[in-house]
Amino acid sequence: MTNQESLWDKIVKHFYRISGNFDEYKRQEVNRIGNNAFMISWPILLIAPVVACFWAESSPENALLGLILTNFFYFTLVVLPYIAWASRHAGLTTHEISYQDRHVAYRHIFWVSVGQALYFFILESLLLALLDTVFDGTNFWHDLGSAPAHQNRPCQHLIWCRHGVGFRISA
Repeated sequence: MTNQESLWDKIVKHFYRISGNFDEYKRQEVNRIGNNAFMISWPILLIAPVVACFWAESSPENALLGLILTNFFYFTLVVLPYIAWASRHAGLTTHEISYQDRHVAYRHIFWVSVGQALYFFILESLLLALLDTVFDGTNFWHDLGSAPAHQNRPCQHLIWCRHGVGFRISA
């Protein structure tokens, strides 16, 4: 009889980058890290909507945008790095490979890092176009199609990708 993992277990393993079996120790650590992440995010979940309500009296659009950006940046810069650090510190992200499989692992790390560099580039382009649209009143699709002046050189894109790959390999 095979032990099938539920879809939720697969999602949790992917989010926390857990390899191997999802045993009781790993499940307890995931629950602990998740509870701590919720406690870290609890103040911003309470305070930000209250501030946005008072801000909405004068400018509802800016209040909504401020609430969205506050939550996005708080979770991106505080909660997600804590989850990554805590899961690495608890040993959940340790991948044991044999000496013979190290080249396959290096190749996998390289391609994952290239994908994350492209993901970062796309996310940065979307965010810059959105911010220019909101604050400067420019056309979103025009800003998305045209690169800023400092990014017109193809060499600049390669440098960004190289830094993204280097960041992923060092992480």
